[in-house]
Amino acid sequence: MNKLLVLGIMLLLSFAAEPAPAALSYDPANTFSGTAPAGSLTADFTDVAGGVQLVITSNLAAGENLDPTKALYFNFNPAKDSILQNLSFSLIANANFSQAATVATAPDGFKADGDGYYDINFTYTAATKAFITGESQTYFITDSKGAISAGDFVNYLSSTGGGNGTWISAIHVQNTPSGGSGSAWVGATTVSPAPLPAAAWLLGSGLAGMMVLRRKINA
Repeated sequence: MNKLLVLGIMLLLSFAAEPAPAALSYDPANTFSGTAPAGSLTADFTDVAGGVQLVITSNLAAGENLDPTKALYFNFNPAKDSILQNLSFSLIANANFSQAATVATAPDGFKADGDGYYDINFTYTAATKAFITGESQTYFITDSKGAISAGDFVNYLSSTGGGNGTWISAIHVQNTPSGGSGSAWVGATTVSPAPLPAAAWLLGSGLAGMMVLRRKINA
């Protein structure tokens, strides 16, 4: 019984230690300029060995895509502006979209419509329809001092630019809605990391119950 309890505790700790992604959600409800898209997009930042993994996933509606020349805008921890220029973004995996982004970095160097200034900008070849529905890309982000974490990309608002407020991140969507003639600027909100898996909680509860029952029997 004691061995089973130890095994269960170790399993719970392994779940707890698993890094949960800090997800940015670009929901149509966050449209701050233009005609709202019908679909959405997510950007998940996860701490991994040696740096941060970024997974960009398109759930945009059929006909919609990111503007390749103004695709994605991210903020970075202002306390680490000195290492911003040392960030490296390597495309390590993709689904149906193999063109690596051109990534530019500069503190408050990129303005997205009227909502503020951002520190990181992803762009693609002008003729590309970036991130149509079903496309995704995975980037490995590193810096020369190894001093970054997922939280450096998801907890900071853009600097004030006037017009439509500030956001953690922003994208520019074309052909909205659903292949229409509009376009939209969509801001991102942070989605809380996923809770401990239900199976792990059930296992822990079951083991606790077994310990109580054993004590009663022994008494």
